[in-house]
Amino acid sequence: MIRVAIVDDDALIRESLRILLDGREGISVVGLGANGLDALQLCHQCDVLLLDLRMPHKSGLEALPEVLLHTRVLMLTTFDEEQEMVQCLQMGAQGYLLKSATPDSIVHAIVEIHRGNTVFDTQAMEAVRRNLYASGQKLAELSQREEDIVSLIAQGHSNRQIAEKLFLSEGTVKNHITAILQKSGLEHRTQIAISRLKGEL
Repeated sequence: MIRVAIVDDDALIRESLRILLDGREGISVVGLGANGLDALQLCHQCDVLLLDLRMPHKSGLEALPEVLLHTRVLMLTTFDEEQEMVQCLQMGAQGYLLKSATPDSIVHAIVEIHRGNTVFDTQAMEAVRRNLYASGQKLAELSQREEDIVSLIAQGHSNRQIAEKLFLSEGTVKNHITAILQKSGLEHRTQIAISRLKGEL
């Protein structure tokens, strides 16, 4: 069972997501919230938290650092908040989808994030790309195989998809990612994607 909580200030969106998600692919919706304060409570009760960005009292962006200490986060928002999008990814959110995403896409994202992968909407990644500038300074020297994996992570592929594309086992992909993190001094997959977009990996 994947325990999911939904935090959005729009009651219609909260209820719609609950109806669409509950019971699919082993998902159980265990809580609903309307702002970042609710997110701070619900993050202790779920495996994946669906979090909106802009909400009253405390925004998703403000709550995100503490929430990430306790659970995995899928950001769900509209497409006009590019700077916040960049901040969310740099903080370590495991997923970022637009609210226009299909129910199947959201279910897939929740399952993948629960497995330890990251999922980012293609348009969201393009927005990140527009907001980042290449620094030209490399964080680490990588092998060709590590370069291939970094590129696929930056394209939003899961470990399973990377393994299939490179004809490797998922375990081998995870070992390579661990090596990349150690070499670069980064802490998680999302930072690998961001660093590639910035030209640092």
